[in-house]
Amino acid sequence: MNPPCISIIVPSYNQGAYIEETLLSVLEQEYPALELIVMDGGSTDQTVEVLQKLSTRLAHWESAKDRGQTHAINKGLARCTGEIWAYLNSDDLISPGSLQRVAQMFADPAVEWIGAVSEIFDATGPRDTVTPQEPARLIEYLTPWQRSVQHVFACSNVTYMRRSVYEKLGAFDESYHYSMDMEYYIRAIFAGIRFHRFPDTLGRWRWHEQCKTVKDGNAYRFTEEEIRIAEAHIGKLPADQQAELAREIADQKKWYTVRQIELGTQSTSRAARLSALLQAAASHPGLLFFRPWLGAVRKQLFRS
Repeated sequence: MNPPCISIIVPSYNQGAYIEETLLSVLEQEYPALELIVMDGGSTDQTVEVLQKLSTRLAHWESAKDRGQTHAINKGLARCTGEIWAYLNSDDLISPGSLQRVAQMFADPAVEWIGAVSEIFDATGPRDTVTPQEPARLIEYLTPWQRSVQHVFACSNVTYMRRSVYEKLGAFDESYHYSMDMEYYIRAIFAGIRFHRFPDTLGRWRWHEQCKTVKDGNAYRFTEEEIRIAEAHIGKLPADQQAELAREIADQKKWYTVRQIELGTQSTSRAARLSALLQAAASHPGLLFFRPWLGAVRKQLFRS
């Protein structure tokens, strides 16, 4: 039996320091039915030189201005032809032998979606792992800020889906810039697509100061998009969990408001940040009794 074609889409923008290692981590697997597609957003570093160097080994590559990472993924999805697909960030890696293992997992025609373990690493070596686990309750898919397990989904570099999932769900939502993968996976969950978790370590997720997760996402921008996802799917929960999630969302909106003002306005004056905090409380009086808001106000008033 011929192995299934696996399409790997690599969205890219100014990751020339890492992209060659990323692409070689795929190409050196020597998987016989690989379709490797690179959608670069018009990089101004050495990325294009790397792509030209490897061009004969790529199914397709292009470098042109786009609307961001999510748009690049969608352009790759529209072009790919594989029975199985994944997207791989241009600074992350897949582990040796992982594509053969993925093909084995998809030998069962009932399997449409799998996720494995990814190692987190930085310039000094391994830092941690992301190991997807089954949540205790359905609501936990929508409350990343409070779960019985640390991770319910796998990193994108070790998540693979059958083409049938794309045909059912369509493209990624381009209004999401940080949590586009989580939004897609949650869409899949509520569409009744089963997620198969595997204990194999199939990839490595690179932690560095310039990746957007580190620069902005962990600060407050993930929270903004996580709230949107929760609001979009709250009606799909049992009634008691809907009420619980509504309370959770209200609390997270308070947290987000404070974080966004503190962290998103660092270039403005202390007086401007204080004014923003007071204006937020005028619009949302519940902040007046929210201890993080009070702490942020005190910090602006009394910080030396």
